[in-house]
Amino acid sequence: MDFAAYAQRAVDLVNTPIDTEDDVRTYVGDRPWVADRLTADDVGVLAGLRTGLTGMVNASAAGDGPAAVAALNDLLAKHPIRPMISGHDESSWHLHVYDESGSASETVCAEALFGLAMLVSEHGATRIGRCAATDCDNAFIDTSANRSRRFCSTRCSTRMNVAALRRRQQAAKDV
Repeated sequence: MDFAAYAQRAVDLVNTPIDTEDDVRTYVGDRPWVADRLTADDVGVLAGLRTGLTGMVNASAAGDGPAAVAALNDLLAKHPIRPMISGHDESSWHLHVYDESGSASETVCAEALFGLAMLVSEHGATRIGRCAATDCDNAFIDTSANRSRRFCSTRCSTRMNVAALRRRQQAAKDV
């Protein structure tokens, strides 16, 4: 089980519009076992989760660890996690954070919240940031040693670095 991937899925949910069943299908597209259980009721649950996660992310990005933890704890209380041990033989026992009979939204909620709980426990409550690029406010997870990550992607970083280079070059020409 990759808890970091669960935390990343939570951040991806913050960055993804969840207004329709198609939006949710796109979000869970790489996991057909979740998409197969999707119903219209899941859209509202996941839209609400996204709103709560956005508050948690914003608190983390602002450096307010206690508010981020409080928001995460509120979401954990609202969406209880029911872990199950699963395996195919005696040597492959592993933890699932959702009941296999649960709905698509229960699965997504459990994975996202457990992943964030592990992230906060292991790295601290202020390791989620917002992209510093112009016209982008995507959330991202910063697990760098010195908490120096500023951009959500290489694309945004490159775009801002190229823009800064061009400004410097133009300024040098204007002198």
